[in-house]
Amino acid sequence: MLTLAAGSLQVYFSQQSAEYTVEENGKSVTKTLKKDEPLFTFDDEGKPVTNLEDAMLLSRDRYLIASKKDKLEHPEELKSAKNELAYYEKYYESGVTPITSNNGGQSAGSFFASLAGMLSIVNMVVVIVASISVASEFSDGTIKLLLIRPFKRSQILLSKFIVCLLFGAFVTLFTMLSAGIVGLILFPVQSFMLPASASLGAVSAIKAAGMLAATNYLLIVFYSAISLMISAVFRSQALAVGIGMLTVFASSIINGMLMIAIPKWPILKWSIFNLLNVNTFSQGGVMPGELSLMQTSIALLGYSLVIYLATTFIFKKRDIALT
Repeated sequence: MLTLAAGSLQVYFSQQSAEYTVEENGKSVTKTLKKDEPLFTFDDEGKPVTNLEDAMLLSRDRYLIASKKDKLEHPEELKSAKNELAYYEKYYESGVTPITSNNGGQSAGSFFASLAGMLSIVNMVVVIVASISVASEFSDGTIKLLLIRPFKRSQILLSKFIVCLLFGAFVTLFTMLSAGIVGLILFPVQSFMLPASASLGAVSAIKAAGMLAATNYLLIVFYSAISLMISAVFRSQALAVGIGMLTVFASSIINGMLMIAIPKWPILKWSIFNLLNVNTFSQGGVMPGELSLMQTSIALLGYSLVIYLATTFIFKKRDIALT
């Protein structure tokens, strides 16, 4: 239902007319493109480019200009220009006109590639489930029933962690399936093997969705580990969930400050809050600090392992008799 609601909102906003402003006789004049006329980009004079070949040639010029600039100072600009060129070249070679903001809003493939923008909700659901997984055992008094069975505390905690990871995988797959179905119902249908968006270059929609799901699953592993730790430390379910959600929302706020601080203090690129930008890779962006996907993945999994081991130590030392 949430995926359907998200898709409906995107359909509504895609129905708005495309307006642009040009200078005529020294005055700014607002014009509107004809409905169903594709709008690929705007040229240097602010005029809309509605022909695919023209858009490809313009993107080629922009890429050549960007490639002459310092790659270290303008990494985002160069990557964006390269991806945009690859996107238009792929469609031109395929003989297909891309769905743009003025001739359908977006394609079913583009909607699927973004997983309907539902990953934030997926992460929050995983945080809630992981946060209450151990805290509920304490608050309900069932933790003693678990511990009298012939299982070690580390085994009990590991089973909770595995359940959280399996739940995260299930919710992710369900989100992918629902995004694909809703996209086919609400948006113009093009092959999912065609590029999803200019920001991703020639990457197909189905590959883009898989990449996004994979990078976000790294976040699910970390959020499960940190939420499980919070759940093991605090006896209150409400407190465990509250702190878990605070961790998710605080990361977006701190990330804004890190983008300013990292150029001055490069070591901050290894901070956990910067690593939580891992979805940037699957959205065509450049990671703050120019970390690679491999570096980011290893660091995130390393943090998750350390947190899980700390949680195991805390859970083993927990005095159950006092609960």
